[in-house]
Amino acid sequence: MMRSCLSLLLLCGVLSVQAQEEFDWWNETHQWDGVTNWWRYLKPSPYFLGPNALPVPSLLRGEFEQEARLSLGAEGHFSDGDDTQDLMTGLHVPLAGGRVAFQLDWMALEHYTMDTVTRDERAARDRDGTGNSTGDVYVATLLQLVKENVDHGGVLLRIRLKTASGNNLEGARHSETPGYSFDLSWGRWLEGSSGWLKRWRPHAMAGFLVYQTNRDDYFQNDCLLFGVGVLGDHGKIRSELGVAGYLGYLDLRDRPIVLRAALTTHRPGKLEHRLGVQAPVQDWRYLSVAYTLRVYLGGPLWSGRDIR
Repeated sequence: MMRSCLSLLLLCGVLSVQAQEEFDWWNETHQWDGVTNWWRYLKPSPYFLGPNALPVPSLLRGEFEQEARLSLGAEGHFSDGDDTQDLMTGLHVPLAGGRVAFQLDWMALEHYTMDTVTRDERAARDRDGTGNSTGDVYVATLLQLVKENVDHGGVLLRIRLKTASGNNLEGARHSETPGYSFDLSWGRWLEGSSGWLKRWRPHAMAGFLVYQTNRDDYFQNDCLLFGVGVLGDHGKIRSELGVAGYLGYLDLRDRPIVLRAALTTHRPGKLEHRLGVQAPVQDWRYLSVAYTLRVYLGGPLWSGRDIR
């Protein structure tokens, strides 16, 4: 019995020494004090994490689609020091006669390559800077507060929950903390002034976004969420241009603003193809390109009329 206990203690000691040696490079680089947990050295900011950690939410337009939809997408994010590719999935389900909708979004798989400068700037413990991860699940409820008519635009409330399901915290890919956001969006269809533009839709969004941090002085970051954009209907093609962001108060490059543009086919055969680009404006590293396939599933809530 005593021999077994000694063997177990010896094994634990050997494993502890090996683990310590494995991260000696990190301890020296960041002058570890020998006490503080390593994850306290990470910076809870969208600028110092991967592109899928704390992204700027999508800009809504004051109404939602009345048909159930499945989305599958591939994205590429490019920056000095971190190139990332990922696969996205999404589900949109209208309920309650089209006044309420449920949404589910998940970044299913991410592959990344960081250089040593970016790795050390983020205090990541992934020595070679290359690996894979899965992302957070986002769950949202959409409530149509005001339906659009000939006299006024539509108003939509979104309540969105960020889970802590993302992994690879050591690679500084995700925050592994929960969060939530509330926002109101407004939009209204207006008649186009030329043949190539059948109609256009100005829209705006305002709300707040909150996410937990790893800090003792600020347990969470409370952010102002905003966005403005315009959607153009050209018949078989739709174009979109907008700017969106959120403004945190940690003074840690936590005020990301991005510019977005997209082209979307107008549901030929109940399929949509969407090509989008996102460019950094402030506190964001990445230039991103995304392709999304949207499959419309129909259902009793679909009226056959596109009201987006």
